[in-house]
Amino acid sequence: MSGYGQFCAVARALEVVGERWTLLIVRELLLGAASFGDIRRGLPRIPKATLSARLRGLRAAGIVDADYRLTDTGLALAPVVRELARWAVATDSVALSEDDLDTAALTWDMQRRVDTDALPERPLVLALEFTDRPAADRRFWLHLSRGSINLCRDDTGAPVDVWLTAPTGVLTRWWLGELAWTEVLGHPEVRVHGDRTLQREMPRWFKRYLFRPENLSGPENTVHEPSG
Repeated sequence: MSGYGQFCAVARALEVVGERWTLLIVRELLLGAASFGDIRRGLPRIPKATLSARLRGLRAAGIVDADYRLTDTGLALAPVVRELARWAVATDSVALSEDDLDTAALTWDMQRRVDTDALPERPLVLALEFTDRPAADRRFWLHLSRGSINLCRDDTGAPVDVWLTAPTGVLTRWWLGELAWTEVLGHPEVRVHGDRTLQREMPRWFKRYLFRPENLSGPENTVHEPSG
């Protein structure tokens, strides 16, 4: 028997969305992922075969369609994802650990949470360097403009306007709302270089993590914020 063998609605729901990675795939689609590649960039540690298998299951359950869009049934999972996040930020049982720090996942979330209205009128490049990571996961470049946002793992040669160097944990905790920007700047391993005006404006370019505690305080908070 592959299921739980329980009449309970909770058990029956978990038979559909309770497998490892499944709800995180739903989270990525709620946040605007529109392709297999988008989902993998949001979940850099998921094996391709596992993602394919989970998508097949979600399609069979009528949660995702063939074009990587959530159906009405899938969109109805948004409050479930939100309440899981609300529970997580309210309890020490799932506190952030070193194993949770992933520069690829963090920078991907940063690129989809840019507030384009807060950007300068001209295009610019923000370079991020994570001091505690190996070369493959150490440097990222965000090409920012009001018309497009692009995250690169390779230096394209474009001039860098602001260079931010920080430990992964420090920048992640700022993103999550656990540290103020002044606390980030006060950390001994954090360095910011480049145009001084842009340095001051930089924190305002990002909406930051969708599930920050202040975003979860109201019952009407929505998770569904597709990019673009």
